[in-house]
Parts: sequence; structure tokens; C-alpha cells
Amino acid sequence: MTDSSSERTEAMADMAGDLISAKMDLAKKDTQMTHVMRIGTFHLELVPDKDIDVREIFNEMLDKLMDKYDEKLLEVVLQHTKGEPDGRHYG
Repeated sequence: MTDSSSERTEAMADMAGDLISAKMDLAKKDTQMTHVMRIGTFHLELVPDKDIDVREIFNEMLDKLMDKYDEKLLEVVLQHTKGEPDGRHYG
């Protein structure tokens, strides 16, 4: 059984995810590209903004990931080995 506080937390997480997706879709619709950081199975996208220092954010994120996961950060699990597209396209 799920208590109401975890339901609220899940609902808030869903709303935050929807908001982020909408902002990214809007950026892509306006022919803007997103900044993408992929390391192993970690994936981060940032919508370009004049108030965001992408290099600083990516460097800080990399430092935090390396502090937490060290060499395990670079381990990769291949999920799509049969050549099936995963819905992502950059280019």
C-alpha cells in the first residue's frame, strides 16, 4: 500500500519531468539544439540559455559523478545489441 506522501512525491516528479520535456521540445521546435552529456549510462541534456554556463555545469557534473562512482562511471551496459533504434538521434 502506498501512502499519500509518496503519491504526492511521484506526482511532483511527473510534473517536473513533463515541464522539462516541454521546455526541451520547445527548444528543439525553435531549431535550437540541446547540449548533451553522455558518459556510460549517464545522460544529461541542457537547453541553451544565455544565463547558463554549459561548460561549468558539465565539468561540475563530471566531478561529482567521478567522486561518487569513480571508474564504475565508465562501465556500459549494452541494451540495444540487436540494432534496434532507441529513439535518440543527434546530429
